[in-house]
Amino acid sequence: MVFALTVHVRIIPAPTLVTVAGEIHISTAPQLRDRMLPLPDDDLVLDISEVRLLAAAGLRVILDLQNRRIRTGAQLVLAAPSASVRRVLCVTGLDKTLPIAASVEDAVALVTAPVARAGSTDRRASTNGHSVVFPRPHQLLPRTRPQHGDA
Repeated sequence: MVFALTVHVRIIPAPTLVTVAGEIHISTAPQLRDRMLPLPDDDLVLDISEVRLLAAAGLRVILDLQNRRIRTGAQLVLAAPSASVRRVLCVTGLDKTLPIAASVEDAVALVTAPVARAGSTDRRASTNGHSVVFPRPHQLLPRTRPQHGDA
């Protein structure tokens, strides 16, 4: 079985924009890693709007990208994750450590904002009065626990 993963890289103008489509899992993660390694360690927006599946191997590649950026003082922002990818990020807790923007435009604005460049640790900076980071799942719906005796 052949697994398709499409990776498109645009370096200029900054920040680097990488658009990924398809499935990122154990068979395709090495392809993504190979495309990311030669990129400069500058700010990076990762458009994952067309990623249908994000497995552990893909998460590892994303975390490696983030760690490289942190070491050089650059940023990684995930842009427009699908509902299934957002769910994976929430379940793993990575939604709390990875900046996630609702769109590519919002991600670029977040990376290039003066507040972000000043070293702010709050990645929920606003652009045009709108928050660009997805809310945490517990802010969307309160979690409820079944009561004893509930079927």
